[in-house]
Amino acid sequence: MTSAQERKIKQTGCDARFDNLTRQLYATDASIYQIEPIGVAFPKSAQQASLVIRAAADAGLSVTPRGAGTSLVGNAIGEGLIIECSRYNRQITELDLEKRSVRVGAGVVLDQLNDFLKPRGFCFGPDVATSSRATLGGMIANNSSGARCPIYGTTADHVISLEIVMADDRIEKIGPTHDSLHAERTRIGNLIRAASGEMTECWPPGLIKRWPGYGIERFLRAPNDLTNILAGSEGTLAAIFSAELKISPLPREKALGLIFFASVGEAMQATVELLDLKPAAIEHIDRPLLDQTKGQLHFQAARDLLELDTKPCAAILIVEFYDDVAERLSILESRKIGLRTKILTDAAQ
Repeated sequence: MTSAQERKIKQTGCDARFDNLTRQLYATDASIYQIEPIGVAFPKSAQQASLVIRAAADAGLSVTPRGAGTSLVGNAIGEGLIIECSRYNRQITELDLEKRSVRVGAGVVLDQLNDFLKPRGFCFGPDVATSSRATLGGMIANNSSGARCPIYGTTADHVISLEIVMADDRIEKIGPTHDSLHAERTRIGNLIRAASGEMTECWPPGLIKRWPGYGIERFLRAPNDLTNILAGSEGTLAAIFSAELKISPLPREKALGLIFFASVGEAMQATVELLDLKPAAIEHIDRPLLDQTKGQLHFQAARDLLELDTKPCAAILIVEFYDDVAERLSILESRKIGLRTKILTDAAQ
């Protein structure tokens, strides 16, 4: 990087670092890849992000928006300037319980949002495994979901509107109630309309989770809402700075159905057969993992509860239900799936 390029970035007033330590820290994410960036910028506002992105373009530098870097596929690293959105942009505002919505900065961590919402009886539905670190901006860019996507869907399903900074430094708000970027919406529509039949065939409406490419099938269903394209675009179309999101009521009751199987194949087939019961989540545990708990004192209570030492199995499905659970648990037991079924309704278990 030349001194002139560094000077252009610093002239924006943005907190920007070009030292070797910072560049090394941001050369990696949770993936196996490593690409050392030229520098890292930490904008405090959308306006500052706009200035930095314009300065980077003028300096001939690419930009890569970054949240917490928890993705496993290397989409938070790049050789240009990293736009780090999580350091300062952590505000939670505009909570509307009647509308069931909240506005968050792109750097708000999922656990931070849920800790804020829980005393009010709400949560943000998609529950990624990295919830203690994953930022909402990154979750939107990645269209993250989590184990409970059967009832909550993906992050894209919970986006109402977005504040974005585009590559040409424009700050825009997009969503079904915002009439911005009309020309862009028209061009996108013209580009993809010819492929609408192929999109419908590849990604039918009932398909909850899918990642390859942009959310074209979502855009075709709601062409006035550009958030359908931005969600899952991994920072390639714009940098997300804040978002208005839908929130969901906390479940009134929960229960688990544990189903034990003689083979993994039987467990996988049963997963399909269980979807009509509308489970919140279905988790699979196989014998190699179960065997790791043998002889370990802190796992013995769980092994006793599941009777693993007296009634061994090759696989377990943990089926979670939210609200109105009694009828579905009764149906689950009546189906006589697998070797045996165990019902847990006590949260202490």
